[in-house]
Amino acid sequence: MDSLSTLVACLNCREKHLKCDGDQNGCARCMSLSQPCYFVPSRRGRKTRPDPLPSIQVDAEGVDSPFAVPNVNMLSTFDIEEFAQSQLNLVAPFAPQQHANSHLISLYYSHFHESHPFLPPMPAFLQTTPPRYLLEVVELIGSQYLPSHISQDMSGLLISSIDKADLSVEKVQAYLLLSISSHGCQEPKNARLCITKAIHSSLELGLHRREFSDVICLEYPVRAESVRRTWWEVFVIDTILAAVQVDGSLQFKMAESPDVPLPCEQVEYADGRVDRSQPTLGDLEKELLLHDNGVFSSLAYRIEATAVLRKSLLMAETSSSQFELDLLDASIAAWFHRIPTSKRSIIGNSGEVDQILFQAHMLMHCASIYLHYPKSYLLAFLPSARETFCSHLPDPNTSSANPQIHTAKVVNGAVGLSKLAMFSTSVINYSPFVACTLVLSSVIQLAVLSVDWLPAFGADCQFLSLNIGVLNSMRDMWPIAGNSTQRICELTKEVQLYRSNDSRALLDTFVI
Repeated sequence: MDSLSTLVACLNCREKHLKCDGDQNGCARCMSLSQPCYFVPSRRGRKTRPDPLPSIQVDAEGVDSPFAVPNVNMLSTFDIEEFAQSQLNLVAPFAPQQHANSHLISLYYSHFHESHPFLPPMPAFLQTTPPRYLLEVVELIGSQYLPSHISQDMSGLLISSIDKADLSVEKVQAYLLLSISSHGCQEPKNARLCITKAIHSSLELGLHRREFSDVICLEYPVRAESVRRTWWEVFVIDTILAAVQVDGSLQFKMAESPDVPLPCEQVEYADGRVDRSQPTLGDLEKELLLHDNGVFSSLAYRIEATAVLRKSLLMAETSSSQFELDLLDASIAAWFHRIPTSKRSIIGNSGEVDQILFQAHMLMHCASIYLHYPKSYLLAFLPSARETFCSHLPDPNTSSANPQIHTAKVVNGAVGLSKLAMFSTSVINYSPFVACTLVLSSVIQLAVLSVDWLPAFGADCQFLSLNIGVLNSMRDMWPIAGNSTQRICELTKEVQLYRSNDSRALLDTFVI
């Protein structure tokens, strides 16, 4: 064995302060215990920095951003470990603090955290004395769930406050939270600005590399899990905003899947039972390909669905072959069959909706819509659909020999989004992005029902009524749902009134 390799201990041996043989393929101790064996290069005695990490392409074009995109090629493992070590100083436990607006923090954790659970569990969050700017963002979001609240545009002031803070995981989390809430409050410019800032800060810290969370995990497993969840939430929100915002686009592209471990189950996270040996996205794809019996967390399936949606968005931008489309279409259809039985039901044992699984199914239906829409009949009958509020349907790329099949799959995806809303009569824990997907579903179904000769493919006025009802209920929390309810209702009335008239004349004005 190379003598240099013995200078490096694996994470398991390092954590237990045991001697390690340094075998990079798996040390003897880990192999004997059948444990995953991970190595993080030691900084001890290092006088030079290792080779730079692979780059990630970031595209901030068209976004009002006051800073340049970071040069990720300059980030090394040494840099990432140093950043991670500096973060440990921020999490030394303190006595729980009393907060004047603790009821708003509780509302945040009772509702919003269910759909976007990347902050530490509430006790851990308060015990580590989070920075004031992050508390203000959490309180702002919590106020959305008050019985009567007045929406205040505080995003500008909060963004300015976060900008002044030192680089940290909490800074990324604050930008990310503001991006989500700004979209829900119909502030698309701030939403795009904040997700770009979150991406920039994430890459500068090195959250996209597992070394960052691995170093933190040695002392603070729950914080390391929060770090991993934060990176994957950046990945998810960047994708969703690209799909649902007018002129939306992916802000960064990666040549290969990040090696950041996937999040654990929510109940394990809440209880502080975080297993450091979490699988990666690559592990998930391999196991599902072989139809193994492994069960991953709900968040892992949501991440996989996000990755598929990203592929659909990218494919819609290019002139992909029918074969490439068929392959992605097959992966979408297979996803619903490959996930284990325990994850196919969105309703948990307690009778409540698993918001993360709900979103995973939602994202897969959206992936099917965006993949097939450019080759469907709807291109001819809904020319302004891509400009509709809260939906971003792609332009046509290449024609299809059988657009009827693609149209059917688009409508089936739209109906699938409606059927998700049937699982519960409570909407208080829904992500604001659910409203956007229901707008997308409604637009597509209205288009089909407006064309006399076009088969309905399962679209029905009852599904539209369900969409409108859910949007109407969500308006109490998120202004974007209220605006959408009014506009969808207006269009539905027009469709009912002019259904016997020329469909094309009606749909040419179909802009929400």
